[in-house]
Formats: sequence, structure tokens, C-alpha cells
Amino acid sequence: MTPRNSHRLTILSDEISQDLPVVATFVREFGLTGIELRSAFGRFFKDLTPADLAEVSGMAAAEGWAIYGCATPVFKCELGDAGAIREHGEIFRRSLDAALRLNCKLLRVFTFLRRPGVSAWGIDTAGRVAEHLRPLCDLAAAAGVKVGIENEASCLVGTPAEVALLCQQLAHPAAGVIWDPCNVLYVPEWSAPAPSQSSAEALTAAYRELAPHIIHVHIKDAVRAADGPQAAPVGAGDVGWADQLGAIRDSGYSGLLSLETHWRKAAALDAPTLHLPGGYGFSAGGEEASRICLSALRNLRG
Repeated sequence: MTPRNSHRLTILSDEISQDLPVVATFVREFGLTGIELRSAFGRFFKDLTPADLAEVSGMAAAEGWAIYGCATPVFKCELGDAGAIREHGEIFRRSLDAALRLNCKLLRVFTFLRRPGVSAWGIDTAGRVAEHLRPLCDLAAAAGVKVGIENEASCLVGTPAEVALLCQQLAHPAAGVIWDPCNVLYVPEWSAPAPSQSSAEALTAAYRELAPHIIHVHIKDAVRAADGPQAAPVGAGDVGWADQLGAIRDSGYSGLLSLETHWRKAAALDAPTLHLPGGYGFSAGGEEASRICLSALRNLRG
């Protein structure tokens, strides 16, 4: 059941399982050529041991996989907390060493916690975020690695406008955007810029504007409801993946589409788990849900 153009698809492995043999069976079934790594063996990427990394590396070599991305929690902390910023800088250095052991060329980071009414987003805040990201980008550049900055609802850079402002402040050859349109749906303050636009239309337009900065795309879906967004199977939510994928194709994007399922068929994941995903509890039910979502994604791509 290998999908057409499968070399452009990957998946965060913990959306399948914490156990590598289960991941390997899934990857083979869908004809993927590698994985994105966020947690395994019940441990977050930042906590993987040398033995863990050796096991992942050995499996990748045996299966012919690439490790397309390594997901860190770097800068999911307060912008004003100097101690936390130092700690996260050390996490990045360890993560960079681990990524190099896996021959991985992309490290994901974030942009500090979003606190409504505390940190007003604007050019000054974007400049402060960029100031902290720049040293990480310098380290990554020296190692031949890219820093993927993800738009995240719980962080200061969540909406398309916030992404654009950060890109203005951080022009670094080792930096690029990990675009997750579904995350925009989780930002309470965000709405489509034009009253007549649907969320899907606005997110497709946002992709077109941000395309020059995007180096990696995460795929998941959600429905915006009165009591807050609810995760949904890919294609069944408000992202409008058919149009989003059309815009991605038309832009000439040559990077990867990485499934980050987040939806679970039996029971929804809670907010704390979605904020810092990883471990066995997070992966429970993920294989079935990811099978449904990857099949849907394959159909949407045609």
C-alpha cells in the first residue's frame, strides 16, 4: 500500500508507538523512508540515553531510514526567565549532539510561552525571541544542521502574522519555519483576517505568504468548537488540507510532510499531554489513529 510520492511523507514515530519494532512495521507498511523522532522507550528526545540513540541508529541503518527531524522542547519556557533560558540552551546543545549521532539535519525549537496579557507580541518581543534563537542557529550552522522554529499555540509565535514578524527579525541561514496550520486553530485570539474568509481559506493564504521561510510541514487537523478546538482525523477538521496541500504543491515546496496525528479514536489527549507530547501515555491509541490519518492524507494528495 505504498502511496505515490511517499518519499515526501514522514511521521513522528511516537504517534505510532514508543517501541521501535512497532514503528518499523508501520513504516514498512506505508512505504515511508524515515521518521521524525520526539520520544521513544518512554523518554523524551532530550532524555534519550547513548544506548537509546544507538538502538535508534541501528534500526535506521537496518531499515534504510533517514531520521528527518528531532523534536526538542527548547524554549517552551518563559521569555523572562534567565535560568530557564540557560537550561534550555544546554538542552539544545545535548540535542544537537544527539541529532548528529543520528545523522539528522533538523532540530525543532519553540518561541517561549504565550501568556495573554503579560507579553504583548510586537516587534520588540519578536526581537527578544530572535536574540535568543540566534546563538542556537549559530551552533546549528557550524554543525550543518537546520533549526526548525515551529508555530505553536502555547508559544509567542503561533499565528501566521507572528511567524512573519519573527522571520523579519531573524534572518539566519540555519533557521527556517516548521509550519503547522492546525496549531493556529488552537490560538484563541486568532481568526481569519477577512470576515468572509473561512479558517481553511485564511490558512491556505497564510501558507502562500510564508512559503519562502518554510522548511518542514507538520500535518494534523482539528475542529474549532464552542468549547475549544478538538483534534480530528486529517481532512475532517477546519485546516482545509485539500487546499493547503494544493498550495504546498503549487509553491514548489521540496521538503517533507510529517504526520503529527494528535487525534485518538477512543479518547482525546488532554491539554498537558498535547503541550509536551511524549511517552507511553501519549502514544496509546496512536497506531490506529495514525493509520487512519496517513491513509486519509494519501487520498488527499491523490
